[in-house]
Amino acid sequence: MIIINSIGNNIEKMLLHYEKNNHLTLQASLISNSSVVYRLQDYCLKVYASRAKLDGEMESEALRSLQSHPYAPKLYAYSPGEYTLTEWIEAFNLKQYREAYGQIPPNLIYDMFTTELQQIHAGYWDWDVIRYENLLWTETGDVKRTDFWLCEPVKSKRESLYNQVIRRVDNIYNGDQTEMEAMEHYFYRHQLTSSEIEKAFADFRSQRPRLAIAQ
Repeated sequence: MIIINSIGNNIEKMLLHYEKNNHLTLQASLISNSSVVYRLQDYCLKVYASRAKLDGEMESEALRSLQSHPYAPKLYAYSPGEYTLTEWIEAFNLKQYREAYGQIPPNLIYDMFTTELQQIHAGYWDWDVIRYENLLWTETGDVKRTDFWLCEPVKSKRESLYNQVIRRVDNIYNGDQTEMEAMEHYFYRHQLTSSEIEKAFADFRSQRPRLAIAQ
């Protein structure tokens, strides 16, 4: 076990017991093919399936690298390829947020691009197919992310990937039709209306100074 931030004695004992016996007597909050998630008070424990050990290693490395960024959950402890222990975050994906609050997140496109830029700056990037699928928004509209298992190290591609995002940002500011249609397609898949999409673009164009600071 690698402890990054202090945890309660009872949580530490439970993790040590799991490492020794490979068994937990807890009710799962979320089960997928790659992991099982448990809520432990204010902690989130993600235990990786045997087939997903490499993904778990990559996720814990990405989480550790992204700790200075506010959208990443606080990392408390991990065992590479076995589990990660982070803060528990109450948040919604884009569809859930709209259903809960009747509107889109206040900084939707800004959040999408800044989290991507911050992630590349920290040395990781996402496969295109899931680039924004793991973003979540809290009740206050703050963007968060809880899944990093498909992050890959950028290695020598960092500058190139970063500049690609900046070009996409500039294209949307300048009203590039191809770039905007690609973004619209993503929004339509998440059931946004035309008026909501127009508002998202308008809000984003009003935030250029903020985006410059985020870079």
